[in-house]
Amino acid sequence: MKITRRNFLQMLGITGVAAGGISQVWAIPDKWIETLQYGPRIETWKTSTCGQCPAGCGIRVRLIDGIPVRVFGNPIAPVNGGFICPMGEAGLELLYHPDRIRQPMRRKGKKGESSWEPISWEEALGRISRGLQGLSKKRQGDRFGFLFGDRNTLLTDFAGDFAARMGSANFFPFRSPGINELGLWQAFGEFPPLAFDLQATDYLLTFGTNLLEGPPSPVYFNRLYGKLKDGRPRAGLKMVHVDARMSQAGKNATEWIQIRPGSMGVLALGMAYVILRDRNIDEEFIARHAREFRGGKEDFPGMVSGHYPPDEVSSITGVPPETVLRVAREFSSAKAPLALSGGVADRSETALFTQWAVASLNALSGSFSAGKLWREPVPLPWGPSPVPSINARTGVFSRKPLLATDTDLPAHWVSEDLPHLLSAGNHPDLELLMVAQVDPMYLPADRKPWQEWMSRIPQVVQFATLLDDTSPYADLVLPATTYLEQWDASLPVPNLPFSQLGLQQPVVPPMSGARSVGDVLLRLATETGIALLPEKPKSYAGYLESRMKTIFASGKGTPYFEAVSLGFLGELRKRGWQVYSYPAFADFWRLLQEKGGWWDPGEYPEADWKKRRKFAFPTVARFDALLKERPLFRQGQEPRKGDTLLRTLEAPARTTESPDTFLLAPFTTLMNMTGEGTSLPLLQEISGMIPRVYWDAWAEMHPGRAEKLSLKDGDLIRVVSGKGSVTLGVKIVPTVSPGILAVPYGQGHRESGRYAKNIGSNPVGLIDRLVDPLSGRASWQSTRVRVEKVNK
Repeated sequence: MKITRRNFLQMLGITGVAAGGISQVWAIPDKWIETLQYGPRIETWKTSTCGQCPAGCGIRVRLIDGIPVRVFGNPIAPVNGGFICPMGEAGLELLYHPDRIRQPMRRKGKKGESSWEPISWEEALGRISRGLQGLSKKRQGDRFGFLFGDRNTLLTDFAGDFAARMGSANFFPFRSPGINELGLWQAFGEFPPLAFDLQATDYLLTFGTNLLEGPPSPVYFNRLYGKLKDGRPRAGLKMVHVDARMSQAGKNATEWIQIRPGSMGVLALGMAYVILRDRNIDEEFIARHAREFRGGKEDFPGMVSGHYPPDEVSSITGVPPETVLRVAREFSSAKAPLALSGGVADRSETALFTQWAVASLNALSGSFSAGKLWREPVPLPWGPSPVPSINARTGVFSRKPLLATDTDLPAHWVSEDLPHLLSAGNHPDLELLMVAQVDPMYLPADRKPWQEWMSRIPQVVQFATLLDDTSPYADLVLPATTYLEQWDASLPVPNLPFSQLGLQQPVVPPMSGARSVGDVLLRLATETGIALLPEKPKSYAGYLESRMKTIFASGKGTPYFEAVSLGFLGELRKRGWQVYSYPAFADFWRLLQEKGGWWDPGEYPEADWKKRRKFAFPTVARFDALLKERPLFRQGQEPRKGDTLLRTLEAPARTTESPDTFLLAPFTTLMNMTGEGTSLPLLQEISGMIPRVYWDAWAEMHPGRAEKLSLKDGDLIRVVSGKGSVTLGVKIVPTVSPGILAVPYGQGHRESGRYAKNIGSNPVGLIDRLVDPLSGRASWQSTRVRVEKVNK
């Protein structure tokens, strides 16, 4: 039965303001409606972990007569400490969404047409099993592929193992790179990268990194930013944010430095010029733990002094020379300076160039020598998992425990450009492709190659909760459970000062005929004869339980606990005591379900520089070598005549000549980090709360540029690129660089349910296909657009 949210809450006796808000439709099972009307109104609570993003926030779900009515934060979960973001609040809207897929569906028409007929689960699984069995018998496992949205849970490893047991290396994870990930990989050649601790710094310099609205954990870092801001007068902490648009990170910083898109790496090297000239560098760290720093004309100091004096840097970045000088000296004089790079910085043609330059600032300034500022990646008792990777020379994908420094890159860096890479490399055509937890037809700038590639694959199987933009190119769509109906575990979140596993457990049984991806993969493995796991669990819950036995056997950590100081926990450890007593695994497992997860604040050692590879500084020779080692990423992108190597890496000049020409700069918000938030009406209502634009996208323009075009706030403009055009309302704000037109990402779906379908515009659809030649990252910061006023 479909009822409004207001009516649903009124059945529970909640009226007035508490039942307010929009009256969207919720699909509630008929038997639940009867229970709500005539039940005894018994309140219960269940703990779990939010699955709306990879942050791993603990949640408590309030149930009335076994029916979920609201989601709260778990007060003893270490990631969020009882707080919850709007995405977590909106979890019930996904559970009760009226457009959820209710049974398996088979495509009726041509690929690209959203025409379906329902089939049974048995028929659907039979079709898939026959396809997998056929590949196994012909020993053609390499013709199987899996596109998987990595939400930082155990299910990602499980799906990767499924592909590997099929004999396929074609496991393609989709997720954003971590903070500093590109630069530290190139500098140290180790993955995952080092972690940082914001609480140990006295000067935070962020290049595009928006910890408050994006991964790894916005709730945790919003809480931490609040503490840091409150203590700033006492501790003397300065927070400087560099970006072309003032995000929430910029608004909460001490200073926002406005910069041209794609030029952050140039600013970092300009700061390095000042630090080197002042001779205020960490000589001891460089002598003991760095390489390629000194070595003649081609070394790092030679490159910086020859190409990045402040006046030259200013002409490229738009940052005044005096600002370059001042910030460089402030940073290098701090006791524990910390420079971070991520977010929009890894969404440009200069992604790796920028992050490597920023990493070099940390090496120069003494950041790596500062105590407690840098730590080893968070370990788990069951050990590291294989890393999906791509060989940048051959285009071959694989899963490896260790990546080769010169040739391998993490596969998630390049997933959006997958059809181009597969066509360039020596890959057999896929016969069967699975897609789960990702919408690859919505995310990339260049959709046509994706459409052509998926149309050529004979059998495409999609796991989905709602039909999305990818569904019309699937042959079978299987209804998947939401995180409130399934078992899983969120893995440790990078850059948090503890190791943690958040337990996901069903708050209610699966609704609408949905099944969990893990359970379906287990059954397919059994029917296909794939030896997926030695212990042969009967369900994904059994697999999860077996993995937690390893945690129990290690004796490390503890289930989440009520307010106990870390100092007190340390005293207990010294005496061999624990917060809880669990002599048997059954007791440990019961506590995990009751409390919501496991954590270990003692498993987070400081970085050991003696055991790590030496830090490699960027040089012209190294850049040149990388371009030759990674030819796959230079397709169709040749240096402009007369450009030096460095000018090529810095990308084309970021100025726009005519008054009506801008650089398009899509940005993400907390409510729509991956574009999935638009399917939930609560998030549609509040995503444009600051500019007061709801259920639509908008364009942010600098006042000076708006005046030249005779535009007023709220006017309609047509934004035109070589890929098409969209019409948007303009918001005139001083918080964007004059040369950019900033547009929020997340609207413009062709499917994704009634609250997202054909609503708003997707700015990524206007973007030219351009990638970073060093990392393969697709650029969002390189497309020029023309703006035309629309007369109403």
